[in-house]
Amino acid sequence: MNRPLLAICDTERDYCRRLDEYLRDHLNLSFEICSFTDAEIFKEFAEKKIPALTVLSQSVYASLSDKGMMREMRNVLVLDEAGSYVNENVGQEEEKNVIHMSKYLPAGRIIDGILDFCVKIPEGIGNLDAEKGAGKVKLLGLFSPLSRCGQTALAVKICEELAKHGKTMLLNFDSFSMVTEIMGHDAEEDITDLLYYAECEEAKFSVYLERIKRAARGFDFIPPAKTASQIKEITFERILSLSKLLSETAGYEYIVLDLSEFPDGLCDILRACDRVFTIVGESRTESYKITQYTKVLSQNGYDDILANTVRCLLPDEGSYDELSAYASNMLVREGIISE
Repeated sequence: MNRPLLAICDTERDYCRRLDEYLRDHLNLSFEICSFTDAEIFKEFAEKKIPALTVLSQSVYASLSDKGMMREMRNVLVLDEAGSYVNENVGQEEEKNVIHMSKYLPAGRIIDGILDFCVKIPEGIGNLDAEKGAGKVKLLGLFSPLSRCGQTALAVKICEELAKHGKTMLLNFDSFSMVTEIMGHDAEEDITDLLYYAECEEAKFSVYLERIKRAARGFDFIPPAKTASQIKEITFERILSLSKLLSETAGYEYIVLDLSEFPDGLCDILRACDRVFTIVGESRTESYKITQYTKVLSQNGYDDILANTVRCLLPDEGSYDELSAYASNMLVREGIISE
């Protein structure tokens, strides 16, 4: 795959090295990254191969501009070193797609700036998709008619175990979900935004994904929609389309769906899963609900879902380690992962 080139040039050697390392470790887009600490060497390199995106320190940018080098370059992120920056060439910079941000922001904020920049480039920046997974993605669903049964906690534990074996994504479909609190993250954009971008600008899906997703405990998750009305708009077809994009353009090998009754076409979603995990209970009320759920599936022609369902009786108020062991043993027993 011909990867777009991202070039960095900063004469401050330690800063350039640290930024290069951070981008390689945390910018999960398929850029080829080259770094330079000498403006002249960068100038000679860029005369032969113009980068798709260039990150320059303010001093390097000023030096190259004075030499007329910037005439051929587009898509430049300038890391300003001064406390304030007075732009005397607004029109020219807009034409060449040059933007500025402080050099002294946290590295994560610089990545955010790069992602926003990639989104705003009108013609796109080339193929930024990740490598595909080693094989067919495994789609695992969790659904139970029982409320407050620990399903999201189990989903998180399953993802932790899967992440030891491959790239894993958690998608949660519960209204007012606690998953962002459990994972220690919050965000302005959520899965509804990602679905919108995927349908309107599929070519930039990988960039939007990197901007919206969050990572913790070894796996990634998309912040969930907040209300039931939003979740109802996430249809079976949209979930399958999103899963395909996550697998084919972002390389996910495991996708875990933490489901509620709200997504439209719930039974079709469960039918599409490689395995369904349903939490059961031992009380009279819990047994009744599970029996009724089973009857509804059987009476509506979804016996295949029942045959593909793993019933999960969780440890009573189990500890962190107990729930982890439960999830691990279950995944091994079902042949989803190996010991």
